[in-house]
Amino acid sequence: MQFLVLSVFIMKIHCGWELYISELMDSSTFYLWKNSNNIPSSNLLLVCDLQPALNSKILQGDLSLTRIISMSATRGFSKIRISFDIYYLGQWNIAEAITVYANSLLVHYETPKTYILEDFPMRYCVQRPFGKSTSEKISRIDQIISFNDPQLNIEIVHEQVTSGSTSDYGITNFVLQVFYCDDLCEECDEYQCLTCKLGYELVQQQCRCNPTSKFSYFNPNLQCLDECPINHVPDQNGICQLATITNIYVDLEQDNFGTYKFQFIPDKYYSTVQLMVQTIGTKSVAGMFGNTDKIVYNDILLPANEKYEMKFTLYMTGRFSSQFPEEILISFNKFVVAKIDDFHTAFLYSYFKQGYRALPKEICNSAQFQTCKSYSISIMFDLSETVSEIEFSSKYALYKSSRKWGIRDFVVNKYSIPSSSMNCLNNCLTCEFKTPDICLSCGSSKNLFKGMCIDQCPDYTSAVSNVCVDSQMVNLNQEYLVNMFHDLNPYYLESYANKLSMKSYSYFMNKIILGGLGIWSNEQVIHRLKNKKPFYRIKVEFMLVFIDSKNNQIQFRTSVNTEISTYSMFGSGISVGNQVGQNEIEVIQSVSYTKSFQSTDELSVQLHCIRNIDSEAYCGIYDYRIIIWTCQDYCLECDDNGNCLNSINTQSTDINGCKSGYYKNINGECTICDIGCSTCTGYQDCVTCKAGYELRNKICYCSILKDVVEYCSQSNCFHNCQTCLNDRVDVGVIRPKHPKNCLSCDESKNLWLNVNQCTCLDGYYMENFSCYICYPTCRKCQDRARDCLACIPGQNRVLESSSCECQTGYFQEDNDLVCSKCSDLCLECNFTKDQCSQCYPAHYRTPTNDTCICMDGYYDVGQLICQKCPSTCKTCFDAHTCTSCYDDQYRIMSINNSTCTCKSGYFQQSSDVCGQCHLSCLECSNNTSQSCTRCPSTREPQITNNTLQFSCKCRRGYYESNDKQCLSCQDYINPPVTHYCYSKCGDGILQWNEDCDDGNNNYRDNCYKCLNGNSFCLDYTCTSCDAGRCSGCIDGFYLTQEFICLPCDPSCKTCVNRSDNCTDCMVYQSDGSGCVMCNQEQGYQVQGDQCVNICGDGIKVKNEQCDDGNVDNNDGCNHSCQVEDGYQCQTLCEKILYPSILFELNPQDVKYNSQRTVRIKTDQLVSISGSINSIMKFKINNLNQYDITFVDLTQYSDQYSHLFLELNIQLQSVVSNPQLICQIINQDAIKNQQGNSFEHKNYVTSLLEFQTPSNSTESATDGLIKLSRYILYLLLGFAILAFLFGGLNIFWNLLDVLQLVSYLQFLNVEYPYNVKNYFTIFGFAQFDFLKQYIDLEQYISQYVNTPDADPKFRNEGYSTVFYVNIITVLTVFITTLVTFIACRMLFSTLTKISHSFIYAPIDSQEQSVCTFFIYRITRNLQQSLLKINQEFMSGVIRTFMAVAFDYNLALFLQLKDVYLRDQILFSSFVFCTIALLLELGFIYSSILFMSKPDYVFKQKVIQNNLGAIYEGVKLEKNPFTYYFNIIILIKKMLFMMFLVLFYTIPCIQIGLVSMLNMGMAAYLIKVKPLDDKDELIKQVGSELIIWLAEMFILGFAINQQTNQLEENGKLNLGWFVIASTSSLILFQLIIDVKQHMNFLIHEYAVIKKLIDRIGLLIQRQEPEEEQNIFLQGKRRLGFENTTSLNNLNSAKNNRSSSHFKQGRVITFTVSSSSS
Repeated sequence: MQFLVLSVFIMKIHCGWELYISELMDSSTFYLWKNSNNIPSSNLLLVCDLQPALNSKILQGDLSLTRIISMSATRGFSKIRISFDIYYLGQWNIAEAITVYANSLLVHYETPKTYILEDFPMRYCVQRPFGKSTSEKISRIDQIISFNDPQLNIEIVHEQVTSGSTSDYGITNFVLQVFYCDDLCEECDEYQCLTCKLGYELVQQQCRCNPTSKFSYFNPNLQCLDECPINHVPDQNGICQLATITNIYVDLEQDNFGTYKFQFIPDKYYSTVQLMVQTIGTKSVAGMFGNTDKIVYNDILLPANEKYEMKFTLYMTGRFSSQFPEEILISFNKFVVAKIDDFHTAFLYSYFKQGYRALPKEICNSAQFQTCKSYSISIMFDLSETVSEIEFSSKYALYKSSRKWGIRDFVVNKYSIPSSSMNCLNNCLTCEFKTPDICLSCGSSKNLFKGMCIDQCPDYTSAVSNVCVDSQMVNLNQEYLVNMFHDLNPYYLESYANKLSMKSYSYFMNKIILGGLGIWSNEQVIHRLKNKKPFYRIKVEFMLVFIDSKNNQIQFRTSVNTEISTYSMFGSGISVGNQVGQNEIEVIQSVSYTKSFQSTDELSVQLHCIRNIDSEAYCGIYDYRIIIWTCQDYCLECDDNGNCLNSINTQSTDINGCKSGYYKNINGECTICDIGCSTCTGYQDCVTCKAGYELRNKICYCSILKDVVEYCSQSNCFHNCQTCLNDRVDVGVIRPKHPKNCLSCDESKNLWLNVNQCTCLDGYYMENFSCYICYPTCRKCQDRARDCLACIPGQNRVLESSSCECQTGYFQEDNDLVCSKCSDLCLECNFTKDQCSQCYPAHYRTPTNDTCICMDGYYDVGQLICQKCPSTCKTCFDAHTCTSCYDDQYRIMSINNSTCTCKSGYFQQSSDVCGQCHLSCLECSNNTSQSCTRCPSTREPQITNNTLQFSCKCRRGYYESNDKQCLSCQDYINPPVTHYCYSKCGDGILQWNEDCDDGNNNYRDNCYKCLNGNSFCLDYTCTSCDAGRCSGCIDGFYLTQEFICLPCDPSCKTCVNRSDNCTDCMVYQSDGSGCVMCNQEQGYQVQGDQCVNICGDGIKVKNEQCDDGNVDNNDGCNHSCQVEDGYQCQTLCEKILYPSILFELNPQDVKYNSQRTVRIKTDQLVSISGSINSIMKFKINNLNQYDITFVDLTQYSDQYSHLFLELNIQLQSVVSNPQLICQIINQDAIKNQQGNSFEHKNYVTSLLEFQTPSNSTESATDGLIKLSRYILYLLLGFAILAFLFGGLNIFWNLLDVLQLVSYLQFLNVEYPYNVKNYFTIFGFAQFDFLKQYIDLEQYISQYVNTPDADPKFRNEGYSTVFYVNIITVLTVFITTLVTFIACRMLFSTLTKISHSFIYAPIDSQEQSVCTFFIYRITRNLQQSLLKINQEFMSGVIRTFMAVAFDYNLALFLQLKDVYLRDQILFSSFVFCTIALLLELGFIYSSILFMSKPDYVFKQKVIQNNLGAIYEGVKLEKNPFTYYFNIIILIKKMLFMMFLVLFYTIPCIQIGLVSMLNMGMAAYLIKVKPLDDKDELIKQVGSELIIWLAEMFILGFAINQQTNQLEENGKLNLGWFVIASTSSLILFQLIIDVKQHMNFLIHEYAVIKKLIDRIGLLIQRQEPEEEQNIFLQGKRRLGFENTTSLNNLNSAKNNRSSSHFKQGRVITFTVSSSSS
């Protein structure tokens, strides 16, 4: 085990641990502890006989021990440390434990490990303590807790002890340490104050008055004030000092003022100041200013060599911009002296060192300005020259009307401070201001130790004149690196920063030691230390303790860095008797180690306790010091004698020991002077300036800028900046950004400063950092001329979606810039002022046929506002004449067609509501059954008292059904006896159809057949009968000569002799002369006292526009017999058919191409008279520059034709929302078969917007396309080499990846310009280019209307017909077959040719070397062709897997759109299904095949026929590797399925596709199925890179839903997509080159020999020259010679001649001298 101590820099900490109490070292403090009985005398004290002089004791434990300690009331502390030794005695069970509480807070819980109890005869006693007879165990408890209570109550509890238990314990060596804080600190830790006392703030880890918001004032204790007291001013340290103050200048000091002394200089272009004085709250403020406004005080005079204080109140409104750090500049005599920055609050920075403050004052109340804040500003300064002008200027963001500033209470005072005073902290007598808690000296009762005043010096020091002096430190360059473990007082622990080692200490001889009993045995402690300054010598010394060594074999090893270790042995120590542990003596010895070396700033000290066979021995150290000798000041490196080898280049004797351009700071270090200073005496205290700078008030200003700027040469500012802060240019992710370092701009380029950037003036926009004029309607624009931010006043335009459109009530006439006013009737109009598209709602009008007419319920009186009709009228002519009625009011037109009356069955319930009558009433006056005024024909009045209102009962012979209807008894067959309709004459019971019933049928008794003698009529219309004949009729009927009652005319209440001979009228003539004849046959009926028309009777009358015999709506004639819109009615109604214009946009149009093609057709046959130019004209709305030409494709006939035009539009400037307007200028020239012309004068369609990419975007895209294309050319070259020399499998894998990338363009997102163009380079990877030469769809479309595929597929020429898409795949297969046939034929031919080369006639001459090489090449080509022929079946499989993307695309495009009604489309679907089943069958068969044993795959026949299924696969025990190529095929199928079927859901489409790539990558990483590691890396890398590209593309899909990205954002996201795919291509190239080189080296020895030769040449060694050209040739061609030439010749001569023609073997030899 090792203790590793991590290093940190030594820090000076002035709060820390101090010993507070140490007890139980002997029996003198036992009485302070109380047991559970609270009886001190019951504590057992056993005196140790071994060392009686020590008088050592153990305090016996109890159920509980308590100790109450009062804490310090005068010093703040935050933590305490409790530690003591505990001895476990007797037998403890597993439930027993010791717990320690501090003020009831559990701080420690411990259970002794009984299985390791050691049998120690304790040094305290001769016999076992407390009478116990079992082993003991010692443990050290050490706990740190946060604590600041005034009293500490420690309680030690023996938990879970039971009666009869033999367990016990004792404690000793109790130590309490307290962590004290600084005087002003409330809570602290080892290194810093954490919280401060009330009224102070934590500043740089110390409690102070906040220097930015408070002033320090000693009275006598430190107080933090917002303002100094009267007659006090703050010094440069922020301490209020008594001073003499004289006012020099004052302005704007009254609460309300109207005059001011400053001169206002407005911003040249953007100033908005109208009033120079504003009221905020109750006070006047000068301002409010903004942009680059200035105010100047030029009547002020401040003499030189005086001290001044300038104060004013600053008001700031609006919210600050994080993009533009705005500021206010204060200048003296044109030179900047202070800056006020606004970051949520005001930050003031002054070039003067005398002090400055910006204190928040109040939140101002202003209705005019939002987020108003005020600040009290004060600046102290000493002048070395006279100031005659003070200027305030601002750099505020343009176009932010809310960002303003103003001032008031402007005062300049002169002051002088007679003397300065301050008090120190922490009992210090003297101190520095910046560190009042670090003492320089102490009072008489305290001693100075490490910047602290303490009561007693540590043991290793001595007090000399109230200073703790360490005799070890004799040189100024000596320092302690470690100094600890001297006694119980922990002052010295502060210099040691790591606390890990502090946990591993114990108590020994009244000291705290590292290690000790039970802690340090066979472990190594490593102290890794680091010092801020380099050191060249170290001295390590400590006292070593050996504890309980029985065999005297324990030893200790000390080593420093890598130096040789030194050993300390037990025998060389000095005995100190038995102090701890068992009854063995303890030995101590001094260890000292000194070493010099070349300087370093790091040190590693290894301390190793080695106890060997001393199994119960331990080590410890105390008085541990590491002293270092540091290199001299300003020295970076020194030798082992301290001589400097490399000094810091700042030391000199020029100025206070520092070189020119430096000054010595308060730490004695040389610090560089301020900007522009060549020599200085201190901070902001220049003496001379560098070239280009001038000295003003001890500050060096850049002469050009009159400001303190490091880049004063101004030689290389950005070209838009006249002056700049530096010459840096911000570089964006994709393209450069305008730098934010401009101080002024080139106005001649139409530029103006916007805080720190140069922006274009209003009316211009920036592109490539140059300003271009905006579109004439834009007052401001950005990025593009038409991307408006504000509109030009006076053009009657408003800003809508970055475009200046005509405001409401105006329209653009042709392409006029100024919008013309619409007619007063129109809210909005198109093309002409009278062609309304919207109407004013307040006018109660609605648009109809390009004009505004009064809406229902209103009528036109010749004014703009329509008047309201009577409440009963739906439409009306005037206030008294209705023209239609509301159906929901159940009203109809009256007989005079002027009012709306209630329908039959309804009554006038209120002024505009008709209530429904009771079911029994035909007409009524109320909705009760007693309020009928007329009864239905099945009922008759039942009059009681009121003859005008009555109830209607069922007439005689009628009965009332359950639904309250009166039904005829004659229709009731076989009614029951109890029913009203039951009748039986002669039963003596009078019934509904009987006048009488006397029980007989005697006609003589005046009751014959149950009828009275004078009543042979049963008609209810008869009031009386005589011998069965009517003699009188009820009202509404008249008696004919045939004694029959017939109804009167509906116009008559009563009549005689004939129906129209009225004796009383329903409706009288207006003059009362007669009845108004309301004839139903003429289309009228009487309702109430009105004669109204009957709608739906097929008779058209005066107030009906139509009557089609029904009351149905939407058939041309509505339920009110009014003609519906879009219909014309005579006897019957027919729909009016107006010819209309249909627009057909070209789906091939591209947003970044200015060409647009539009086809225009009429929706029906029309007659055309005249030329097209005389009938219609075309224009583009929102655009001035364009060209439109058209081609007339109309197939004219004698009468009617379909108009067909094809327009070619050339947009000559960028436009975001172009609209094509077809304006009909001669409507009568085109009419349909109904004779109707166009309904509208203008037909509009929106075109695809036109955008031009910026030059930088276009050039960057073209560059990346070219780069990627070159890389693809290289990859294609390697594919050709692979075809010629082998390794073609590399090409197949490359093709898969490029195909996958090429299909990313079909993800259903709108790509920006850069991505859309970039994807075009991958088109070659798809096989769909063959469709350009084989267009089957054109042939099929002649017979069937083929449905369109989704847009992106349709635009690339894909169809939903399987026949069309599969052609490319079939072509590839046919090409494969033709290639195979050609290879067979070529192989046969080459075989014959090679025979003629080898076997020449016997009498022929020896052949040339050239012939031999031709032979060899022929043989190699033969071998390749033979391999192709043998692997034909495998090649077919490989071809299928190569075209799997196109194959599956054809499948799923067909399956997504299934049409079964057409035979061709149905057969296409059938063949598609068969093709899908074939593919699934192939996959299934391949899986079964790959499940065979390994030896099957090694057979040559299998490899030739089916090797493509497992090509490149690592065949091993893991079965998942076998299916790699099958998984690839399945992945391609799923990819196309997701791509096509989820096209309409882009996020899911992209998510599923990306999951395929991630899943494939996981499979490759987990299974590692490939033999070639490079190929595995390439596959994994490709999947991950494509997945990354798909994640970026997913961003486009999300943006389509959220629309968060502007065009630039889309382009930037597109660059990430391009970067991903480009890196994929480059990654493929690198791996492919490596793979191919490895393949060639492995397959061709000549390549290997070439590389070997190159290596030999590099090593300058000549290879042996080969004398035999035959052997040379073999080696050149990659074959090793295995036999001698003679053996080769004899082998050939021995061949049977029966197989060859007679000839001889030709040999080729040359001498070494031959050429």
